[in-house]
Amino acid sequence: MKKFIFAGALLFLFSASKAQTQKWAIGVKVGEPTAISLRKYGDQNALDISFGTYVGLLKSKKTYKTSNDDLADIGMMFNATYLWYVPMLNERMMAYGGVGVQINSRRYFPNKDKRDVYTSNISTGPSVTAGLEVFFAQKPTSVFLEGGTYLELLPKIFYLNPNLAIGIRHNF
Repeated sequence: MKKFIFAGALLFLFSASKAQTQKWAIGVKVGEPTAISLRKYGDQNALDISFGTYVGLLKSKKTYKTSNDDLADIGMMFNATYLWYVPMLNERMMAYGGVGVQINSRRYFPNKDKRDVYTSNISTGPSVTAGLEVFFAQKPTSVFLEGGTYLELLPKIFYLNPNLAIGIRHNF
């Protein structure tokens, strides 16, 4: 059974069909962050805009600024990333990477034992993203896996948050 799955995967990756990248794509990614993304493709580059939420899957929200504080469970995020990509495997797969900026809005609890006392944080900083996207033959759909990091500069200097998500896009 394993050999059959492996052979099917190889056949899928090396088929002669071209990738279905178009001018635009809309997708959903699940992980850290979970978001809706809109992508505008160029010749060898793209602009990716994502709007979603961080839920602390990959990093503990404890000790955000002091030893007894906490970040809220859910916060909103907006990310704009400029990407460069390289087609691979007869244009059925695409590797990409890029840099961007991210803005977050979330609650911060200065004392994690007092959940009724909080402030609303607006944070910002640079982000980096790298990923791999696989296109289905003769269909405008693609699946992707991407990772990276967000480095908060304001208000918490050098607060690092890793990113890892899997998703699906519709290219049009």
